[in-house]
Amino acid sequence: HSGIPALVNAATQKARIIVVILDNRTTAMTGHQPTPQLGVTALGEPGQAVSIRDLVQASGVSFVREADAYDVEKFTALLRQADRYCRGAEGGVAVVIASSPCVLADTGPARTPQAMRITEECSGCRECLDMFECPALVWSEEEGRASISRAACNQCGVCLAVCPTKAIVAE
Repeated sequence: HSGIPALVNAATQKARIIVVILDNRTTAMTGHQPTPQLGVTALGEPGQAVSIRDLVQASGVSFVREADAYDVEKFTALLRQADRYCRGAEGGVAVVIASSPCVLADTGPARTPQAMRITEECSGCRECLDMFECPALVWSEEEGRASISRAACNQCGVCLAVCPTKAIVAE
């Protein structure tokens, strides 16, 4: 909402950067109002939809892609593609729109929840804690390994791709 002037400047100056726009289709910090691209006013009435993709392209950015932030393989591949573009001869700003509905608001298609657990295969390497930093992953001094806080887990399943020993599994 306040990054458009900076994006225009970056595109004009041919900055070789990757900008990731996090689109969860709500303004959670102020009460879960709909975002302009939904075409719904704060009162829930029909309004004018504003496309994030169109705004980015109008800012002078030619590399604009979108993916589900929870599809780790696809999203990682897209980030690599953006990196190749930025480093290429004609490179510049690459924008990746990470689209996924907010887990706290009913703003999109329902995601199939996946309850997670950490098996005895956990080596205690802490990579899930130090590199991924999900608030549901906690360190258990008593067990010498990670565990999952059921109260904090939103069952997104992204942690499945994080553990190098594959000790995080769906129940």
